[in-house]
Amino acid sequence: MVNDDGQLYTIEGIAAALMIVVTAYLVVSTTTVLTQQDVHIIDLQLQQLGNDALAMMDTPNKYWDKSNLSIFIEGNKTNEFHNQFLAYLNAESGSGMITGNYEYNATIYYQNSTEINSYVFYESQEYYRENSVKVRRWVFLSDSSPLLPDLDFSVNRTVLLEVQLWRE
Repeated sequence: MVNDDGQLYTIEGIAAALMIVVTAYLVVSTTTVLTQQDVHIIDLQLQQLGNDALAMMDTPNKYWDKSNLSIFIEGNKTNEFHNQFLAYLNAESGSGMITGNYEYNATIYYQNSTEINSYVFYESQEYYRENSVKVRRWVFLSDSSPLLPDLDFSVNRTVLLEVQLWRE
């Protein structure tokens, strides 16, 4: 004799098998494995952190004010630049300050007539080993600077600040 109980068990088995397959797919697809090709993500995060720090330093406090970055370059204030740059790099939202062991070299590039000149603004005592990134920011200068005596300030100038950044 044939009854409907066998059909119910078959449907229940197929539904259970589909649920197991879907669950296994979800578990496997949400697991992240860091491979050799994904290591560059850390460098991209460091580059974004450096760009954000330079952008915050280059933002003036009021509408017609100068930014801290232009003040530091115009006045050759390397210590103030160093302290504020590291403070922005080490800032962690919500919990205060942490130490990230960052090192960097900062170089200023500018054009004087037809030549492109450079000036080392800050140089770290430590030599970078590997995985360094470069971040750049154009900085507007409106006043003459003792740092760049050969630069013509008859008009306002913009210089390129390039920072090579790495973790110690």
